[in-house]
Amino acid sequence: MSLLFRFFILSILVNLGSIYGITVVTTSGKTFEKVTIEKDTDRELEIVDKNGIFIRIKKEKVLKLIPDSQGQAPELAVDESVPTGPVTSPAAVGSLPEHSLLLSQSVSNDGAFQGSDLFGERQARRKHKNYKDVYESYFLTSSIELLGLPKQFKLGMTIMNPMVDRTNTDSDLRLQSLPGGPDQTDIVNKSLSSGTLLYDPAQVRTRREKNGLPDYLFTRAMYDHETRLGTFSAGFLFINANDPIYVMRGYWVIGWKPPFLEWLNPQFSMNNKMLNDYGGIFQGTHNYRLSFSHEFFKGETFRITPSLVIGYADVNDNIDRKKGVSDISPRLQFDYSKFFFAMNMMYRETPSLVDNASYTPSDGVYADSNQNDGRVTDPSKVFGYANQYILNQISTNAPNDFVKRELTQHYQQQHIIHSIFFFNLGYTMKI
Repeated sequence: MSLLFRFFILSILVNLGSIYGITVVTTSGKTFEKVTIEKDTDRELEIVDKNGIFIRIKKEKVLKLIPDSQGQAPELAVDESVPTGPVTSPAAVGSLPEHSLLLSQSVSNDGAFQGSDLFGERQARRKHKNYKDVYESYFLTSSIELLGLPKQFKLGMTIMNPMVDRTNTDSDLRLQSLPGGPDQTDIVNKSLSSGTLLYDPAQVRTRREKNGLPDYLFTRAMYDHETRLGTFSAGFLFINANDPIYVMRGYWVIGWKPPFLEWLNPQFSMNNKMLNDYGGIFQGTHNYRLSFSHEFFKGETFRITPSLVIGYADVNDNIDRKKGVSDISPRLQFDYSKFFFAMNMMYRETPSLVDNASYTPSDGVYADSNQNDGRVTDPSKVFGYANQYILNQISTNAPNDFVKRELTQHYQQQHIIHSIFFFNLGYTMKI
């Protein structure tokens, strides 16, 4: 069969499929039944299954299209010698979708969002360890997408549940008279060295604080509108955290998927902060996101999808008002049937965006006075008797306050980690 005649037949079946529904058979033997044709181009065929899921297939991968019969299905003559299994009746027209939810679950060692580390850096402060590029703050991610909605609507949520360090612990070796109070370790050391009791032993002790890793809940609702200039999206993203400081963040999201460079799947979005319970410090901030991705072996059992997301912070918060590239986040995902494994990296091109007490709290002797040097307090150099001894030696031997401050900050600070690596291992299924 000539290629021209084949495409002529495909075009006729496409028109029939847009009215009645068709069965698509690919060259690999994979079959898509009872689908409708949504879009037909010279290169791709876009179909929609009965659950409203969009599927794109390259034209050269399409073996044949079979129009679905609209009449009464004939009775099946069963050969008793062949174990055919139970015979099911076709679903009635207008019945509910076969599946209601698209569930995806995965385990990861860390997570990131717009240049901020969600778990690892918090875990480092909790365990008074230095910041590093690979953490072991394991958590379970569960994502649910609602199926069967009109194709323009997208509704889903993602919850992140830490599997380690969930419980509250003491205040990282600090001695306090009340939870969250000032560290009085130095007073205890002076009492021991002088032999004079300078504090109340009944009150000054280590105290439990809310420093466990938090649960995160991401809720999103989007509406897509297709035009000749591409697909425009608008919706909301809310982030709730089981955290004593960051309670809720709300974003107004606007996106655009252009009709060109389909092989790279480019998408552009703007995340505009409109709600924050943390004193409104982040309210009105903006982050522009540009992403590219391509799925190799689409429709096959084994698939590979590299992707890249670049984020630019127009304003990082209402106090510092810094600008710059918030993150460059490449990802390489391998899918086999319903299972997937992904390798991720978040590269912070402009570390000064998070060089402040809002993102990386400073518990050092001195507050971080230079918020543009890309240095923050090292959690491993703050608490404990060994650190207190070194800080006392610096304070005793420094010739003046300027030298004392410089030596103390040199000892207690480290560079902000530029690259953070993490993985995802999980599965996706319809329910």
